[in-house]
Amino acid sequence: MRFGFLSEAETQPGTTHHRRYMEVVDEVILAEEMGWDFFGTSEQHFISPVACVSAPETFYPFIAAKTSRIKLRHMVVLLPFPFNHPIRVAERLATLDIVSNGRAEFGTGRANTLLALDGFSCPLDETRARWEEGLEIVMKAFLNDPFSHEGKYFKIPPRSLSPKGVQQPHPPVFMVAQSPESHGVGASKGIGVLSWDLYFGMDYVKKCYDVYREGIKTAKPVGGYVNNCFSAVVLNSVCAETTKDAMKVAKEAFPRFVTPVIEELYPQLGHRSDSYGYTLQMEKIRNKARDLDWMVNETSCLAGDPDAFIKRCEMYQALGADEVVFRLDGNHEEIQRALALIGKYVIPRFTTPAGVIQNSAYTPVP
Repeated sequence: MRFGFLSEAETQPGTTHHRRYMEVVDEVILAEEMGWDFFGTSEQHFISPVACVSAPETFYPFIAAKTSRIKLRHMVVLLPFPFNHPIRVAERLATLDIVSNGRAEFGTGRANTLLALDGFSCPLDETRARWEEGLEIVMKAFLNDPFSHEGKYFKIPPRSLSPKGVQQPHPPVFMVAQSPESHGVGASKGIGVLSWDLYFGMDYVKKCYDVYREGIKTAKPVGGYVNNCFSAVVLNSVCAETTKDAMKVAKEAFPRFVTPVIEELYPQLGHRSDSYGYTLQMEKIRNKARDLDWMVNETSCLAGDPDAFIKRCEMYQALGADEVVFRLDGNHEEIQRALALIGKYVIPRFTTPAGVIQNSAYTPVP
């Protein structure tokens, strides 16, 4: 399996966005040193302090200059116009691919907060259609020279993408998938899925996995090839030397993200538009989500020592996942510790298992 970490530059009171961004850069540098495969952030708007990266396309080139191996994945580029014009998305993606020497990866989505959708005056009932047309145009720009397009939202005369990226025919393509339906959409288009369980647990993940793997068999790729990749996304994660220490951190860290997502941000979408109706299911777990033990044991949330992370990754491996993405955000020192522990004790178990020395340096402390 491949391993990635997600940070959205969560910025706590008492510090600044400048400091937090520089911390994230240091975290990516450490992740590269510790053998992580990729780093990513999502495009979010107006929800500081929970997620503070609104322009990842300008952040990534700076990180690229500080690193040499780790992949830089746009976990979410918001494709529904007017968030981003698809030609500009293609141009920026190709540019990142150049300055990173072929390390760009392209994750897409249709936006997940009313703060962003209303702020950009994007109609909720049209986000899926606008996302689909935007993705089609981005892929045409990479695949055809010249390319052109005539659709519902865009009419583009023959033009040539400039600059041309490093990876041919284009960087790997993914989409955020949070419902069985969206997993089917990703599969039908032949793109990878960044799969999150919405805090419904492993059975929900398996259901979505089965939908994706069945659908990918008959995919009609929107891009130049089928990216058959199921990525299990863990929101949120805390790794420490002991599970007791990890749970102590999680008690403060998880509610900062989980509470607004479950109680405000996601259900608001479902109440406004049937297109996001699946988010209303989260209201059923509203009270449970205040129980830390339930979150860690029954949902994608994970807090524990490296052994706990190994066990979780074994579950995803048994399912058939190709990747695991851990959201590690908030406190810089805690993130650095987690990146180092996972990199030293967890990742080698799934990348070079024959070279792992059993019962070596890491010894859990009661």
